[in-house]
Amino acid sequence: MDWTEDQIAQMRQGRTVYRDESQGTSLVWLRTGAETGGEYGLIYAEYAPGGRVFPHFHTLYVETFHVFDGLVEGRVAGREVHLETGDEAVVPKRAVHEFRISGDRVGRAVVELRPAHPGFEKWVVALQNMAADGLTHPDGRPKNLYHLALILVESDIHLPGAGRAMTPVLRLLAAAARRKGIDRQLEQRYYRRT
Repeated sequence: MDWTEDQIAQMRQGRTVYRDESQGTSLVWLRTGAETGGEYGLIYAEYAPGGRVFPHFHTLYVETFHVFDGLVEGRVAGREVHLETGDEAVVPKRAVHEFRISGDRVGRAVVELRPAHPGFEKWVVALQNMAADGLTHPDGRPKNLYHLALILVESDIHLPGAGRAMTPVLRLLAAAARRKGIDRQLEQRYYRRT
């Protein structure tokens, strides 16, 4: 990624900021798939020290993380990563990854998804807003099983290890959630809210 901090600041202007004060995170979609013809999505993220993302993988898109500030540590495809200001990590499809913000500085990064994924774009915003209402665990996982299944399935977020065996069950639960209208309820309450 060749975005400069000045370019990112300019792109952030006028964009909706999705904040979760309880976990000290904020997200801004800089470019959505609708804006790039589906080529990529670009999100700016800030995480408070100690913030983390649970282990998972994707099958439909590659993620690239570029750190602008802070220390981001974690694992990508079984390999320890330590990212500081200016560092970048590419997460290939199917690579299990997890991150946490270490040290005492806020972690600021840009994440690019190639190609863009509309489900991820929608549900990452909903998750942020749901977290603000206490509906997620500290690592971002929804507490409600229907919510978890729906968001994981529709965002192409897969659980590794023993969690992978749950995939058929999660798909069934996601289908049940759609039949019950839970997807529409979450969208109305958490996706459109700013």
